[in-house]
Amino acid sequence: MARGGRKDQPIDRGSGPVAEFVDDLRRLRGELSLQEIGRRMRYHPSTLSRRLNPEEMPPLDFVRSYVTACDGDSVGWETRWRQIAGESPVEEPARRTSWRLPVAVGLALVVVVGGAGYLWLSGGRSGPAIAARASASPPVSPDSGFSWQVKNMYKQVTSREWTQQTDGDLEVWAKLACPSGMTEYWIALRPGGTSARFECNAWQVHTWAGLSAGRYNFELWKENDGRAVSGVGVVRSTSPIVQHTKAPPL
Repeated sequence: MARGGRKDQPIDRGSGPVAEFVDDLRRLRGELSLQEIGRRMRYHPSTLSRRLNPEEMPPLDFVRSYVTACDGDSVGWETRWRQIAGESPVEEPARRTSWRLPVAVGLALVVVVGGAGYLWLSGGRSGPAIAARASASPPVSPDSGFSWQVKNMYKQVTSREWTQQTDGDLEVWAKLACPSGMTEYWIALRPGGTSARFECNAWQVHTWAGLSAGRYNFELWKENDGRAVSGVGVVRSTSPIVQHTKAPPL
């Protein structure tokens, strides 16, 4: 296909499923140049070229973002990615053992203002929701929310738990500073809450509406690429809450 900017090197589709998958990703962008896709994803074109390597499976988070930038449907591509990777439909690639994991265990920390935080390395799941942009975090009262802070998160962390005393809505506000080329991270309410995608380097907020009274916490994760992020946030509920300092069972 005729496209502006740098040209792709031909891929031997017969060399394996990864090469075929990457070649199909390249074809997906059609007439769009790497520069345009990079602009949409906030990636440098050279980074895109490295990710679209027929000899290496690109990370799932990258595939989702790339397909979305190409105006494609990421659900089908995620299913295909998992089939090639040999993973079940509910697992993230971040669950794989990595040499970076001991670094994450040693350095990642969640600090909740007013109490101790803890780290919980479990499998993350991202959903279709997208957090809304916000100008700044709101004030929060101790009986209906709390502030939190993340320091040097390499993969995934979990907040303290709290009990929501009546039915109501819950907001999670966040602003994480990410290194160059990283554009997104995810937050999910546990148990049973859907996840939301947050953009880096800006205040974002997502609301989980109509929650039943009960005990909750949230998980926060990113692509396990060996780079750290840090930032702050706020949890705010329309219901009175009681905070807990004890970590849930691993």
